Amino acid sequence: MTAKTSQRPEASQNSPVAGDSPDADCEYLSAQEAASALGVSVQTLYVYVSRKGIRSQPIPGSRQRRYWKPDIDRVVSRNDTEVPIAGRLTRESKLTLITDRGLFYRGVNAAELAEHSTLEAVSALLWGLSEDEVFTSTAPCVPAMYTRLHKTLAQESGINRATALLPLFEDVNPKAYDLSALGMARTGADVLRTLAAMAVGTERPTTEPIHQLIARHIGANALQTELIRRQLILAADHGFEPGSVAVRVIASTGVTPWRFVIAGLSVILGCRTNLSRWGAVGRLLAEINSSTTPTRPIVERVRAGEAVPGFQAPMHARGDPRARSLLDFCAVAFAKDAAYQRLAEALAAARSMQGLEPNFALAFLFVDSKTGVGADRSLFHVGRCAGWIAHAIEQFQSGEPERIVGVYKGALPS
Repeated sequence: MTAKTSQRPEASQNSPVAGDSPDADCEYLSAQEAASALGVSVQTLYVYVSRKGIRSQPIPGSRQRRYWKPDIDRVVSRNDTEVPIAGRLTRESKLTLITDRGLFYRGVNAAELAEHSTLEAVSALLWGLSEDEVFTSTAPCVPAMYTRLHKTLAQESGINRATALLPLFEDVNPKAYDLSALGMARTGADVLRTLAAMAVGTERPTTEPIHQLIARHIGANALQTELIRRQLILAADHGFEPGSVAVRVIASTGVTPWRFVIAGLSVILGCRTNLSRWGAVGRLLAEINSSTTPTRPIVERVRAGEAVPGFQAPMHARGDPRARSLLDFCAVAFAKDAAYQRLAEALAAARSMQGLEPNFALAFLFVDSKTGVGADRSLFHVGRCAGWIAHAIEQFQSGEPERIVGVYKGALPS
């Protein structure tokens, strides 16, 4: 299940997603529908496929093709007429497609990857390279002062330790200054291994699979190890969330991965990000687990007209597919577990009262409680680091950073 995957999974060349599903039909248009939406003939549509980058895939059992609706919408709204400028913080990406039915890392369903892949294999996929190219058998060099500082900061969170110590690795790992796509990816592998080691408080990174390193240091059993692996993969990327945008901006200036990752770590602690609400979600889970009636914490908040933490997923109108993936696995793995049964009752109440579906934070923190990691040292940032590195690689290759000309609105000089 967790065997190393040396080759990068590939999606269909013409299709942004892999596999067929009845739910996928709403994401595609027939040739007639696409031409009608564009206000052109079907023959002109065929020209647009190459000229305007409209993607399509064959319809099984026929000679016809279906056309990717977001590409049609882009052309209709004329967003495609904007000429990209080297270094501009681009809104276009080949990394992660977000839909109600799932997340797709470079066209591959993240939930399916969570069934069998390692974080290393998924990271390589996001970085556009093979796993063997970037995750070598050599661990990153450790700074001479690291052991002493590691002990000094032992009581700090994994994020605080990483923010303080990651820059020290830059000088003793000079390959970090290779900012080619492959060079950034190889340093990214070192960063990811180091971040995982810091998250569990071990003194130095290793080359063993990251989920196994974490499991070994927290004393996790086989089921807990499996849960950790799934968590890390599903956390790897979520498009242009604030941390990814911050990393893109910093990476575009030419700093190394040892430093631009700190931008993402800093955003995690921001009071205006969705991640800042994880504390409220953790408190709700604690209430559900300790209350005499598991549904009471949900009912009380709904009765008071309050938003129920752990159920807001702005990017997912029909519920977060990452949460579904984790909780579906938990439903089987913990079918007779009292804590899961209490959670299931609370989720059913939220669904029946207001049609609420759990978000990724709720599912992730519940899994934290079952793995023994605990909310105080959640592994979310370890998984998300894979996506930050992918965004940095993609952004840096676009060229020099753009100098933004501000619009002054202050007092005029006398």
